[in-house]
Amino acid sequence: MSNFIKIGLFSKIAQVTIRALRHYDELGLLKPAWIEPSTNYRYYTYDQLIRLNQILVLKDAGFSLEQVASMIDKAMTIEDMQRMMQQKKDHLAQQISEAAQQIKSIEVRLNQLKQLGEQPKYEIVIKRVPGLRMAALRRIVPKPQDMPGYRCRMFGELDEWLSRTKCTAEQEYVFYHMSEFIEENFDIEVAYSISREEQLMPDGNTTIFELPPEPMVASLVYQGPFMGVGDALLELFTWLGVNGYSPTGPVRELHLFGRENNHHDFNQVLVELQVPISP
Repeated sequence: MSNFIKIGLFSKIAQVTIRALRHYDELGLLKPAWIEPSTNYRYYTYDQLIRLNQILVLKDAGFSLEQVASMIDKAMTIEDMQRMMQQKKDHLAQQISEAAQQIKSIEVRLNQLKQLGEQPKYEIVIKRVPGLRMAALRRIVPKPQDMPGYRCRMFGELDEWLSRTKCTAEQEYVFYHMSEFIEENFDIEVAYSISREEQLMPDGNTTIFELPPEPMVASLVYQGPFMGVGDALLELFTWLGVNGYSPTGPVRELHLFGRENNHHDFNQVLVELQVPISP
């Protein structure tokens, strides 16, 4: 009995609660060296501190007790141990990155509330968007009042190309090629996302290109009269400036209401405005 330590003393030496030691026993992770039959009292030995420290180091690294048992008892190779450690490291790094983004979102929201002193008119979020294959037509529109006519003709021309090529359009976009909010000489591009499986060639003014994926876009969903999209766009650029973001690509206007040339109520549209950004 001189080599045995009562669970209470072992707990104090190891700085681990008695409850935790009992839990490790139940899991078969650290069994007492001896249990007194008459009282069921648990006893440990000093050399069991080595195994306990192994358990605590791996547990503090974020491994579950089941994983700890596997790592200690199944004679894992150094390579297997390194692989599990690297996976855990990568997972924690991802959590840190996500937490940093959440903090940034909170800071942005606080900025909005401080600047405006009220709830913002539009909710703006940062998200990723996938790459797309696009069929498009690009022109300069001199004045805002010219925009409806230009867009109608451009989408009409693009629709004719779709009909000739028998290409299937997916979503409808308008790209605004500008790095800040402007009031004239709009460089716009009307476009459809199309399948990558179709073998197509450019025809006339129509171009086909790959739109790369964007890791960060500021996104605003607008609902209301079509003429109000410009105000929403101004709000989006103001938000970028207030929160220290820089545009890195053209503004994207994604038509969630369907085809512009087939739409009959321009007092009620639903569009998403997207701006690729960098911090």
